[in-house]
Amino acid sequence: MDFLGNCPQYIANGLANGCIYILVAMGFNIVFNSTGIINFAQGEFCMFGGLLAYTLAASLGLPLPLAIPLALASTAIIGAAMERLLVYPLRRAGALVAIIATIGASIFFKSLGRVLWPKEAYKVPEFTAGNISLPGATVSRQFLWVFGLTILSVTAVYLFFNHTKAGKAMRACSVNRFAASLVGINVMRMSLYSFVLAAALGGLAGLINAPYASYSMGLFLGVKGFTSAVVGGLGNTFGAVTGGIVLGLLEELIPGFLTVVLGVSTGYKDAVAAILLIAVLLLRPQGILGRGVVEKV
Repeated sequence: MDFLGNCPQYIANGLANGCIYILVAMGFNIVFNSTGIINFAQGEFCMFGGLLAYTLAASLGLPLPLAIPLALASTAIIGAAMERLLVYPLRRAGALVAIIATIGASIFFKSLGRVLWPKEAYKVPEFTAGNISLPGATVSRQFLWVFGLTILSVTAVYLFFNHTKAGKAMRACSVNRFAASLVGINVMRMSLYSFVLAAALGGLAGLINAPYASYSMGLFLGVKGFTSAVVGGLGNTFGAVTGGIVLGLLEELIPGFLTVVLGVSTGYKDAVAAILLIAVLLLRPQGILGRGVVEKV
């Protein structure tokens, strides 16, 4: 087989996966900027988005144009409830305690998902069925929705943070939460907003990750999203875009090269994210687009 001849297919698949990772990574960045913590339950928001969309569309028979916003709204409410019931009470306990609490929330959400949706996988309705033939590659029509909704989401997040009062307040919290509170910004409210936005983005990633969703998908997407956020630069919106695309492409190109050229099994595909994360932390811990922090001593 010809590796170069297969590259268009690898690139198409990598970009599609990378868009999913971008949405999850942006959720990590939004919460980190506003609260200073890493929400390790971000992947479970993806699970809720996908499985709630399945329940509303497939089980209850609601049309997709109605099921999708309802699934996103429900996931956003779950994010808000998590912030109010878990993160807010721990606001004075320190970032490490809150981070550990999000790990506990992740375990709880996954267990809840296993109770509510016990099967290994559920068929989530695709927005548009069928495939499209491109030069050297074939992609599903769902991938076009993935690309379009990711571009729309990135644009909306950028406009929100740069052209709205709430977005600018959240940016102020990312610079210095104490100083933001001194000028009248309700830091706790910004924390709530960040979890609502992060949950909505995670839910969107989960429901467009068709055609299948399961209670275990949160761990997979959470790891990939966190890796993308760190690779691009934790806390940087466009860093999430860069990290997601880089990870998505490498996950397809490296296993493809190993398989076609060297004859190595593709079972090492999921190791790409771990290796990339370790390499970035060792060589450039601030990420590709992140800036190093200078401290005077």
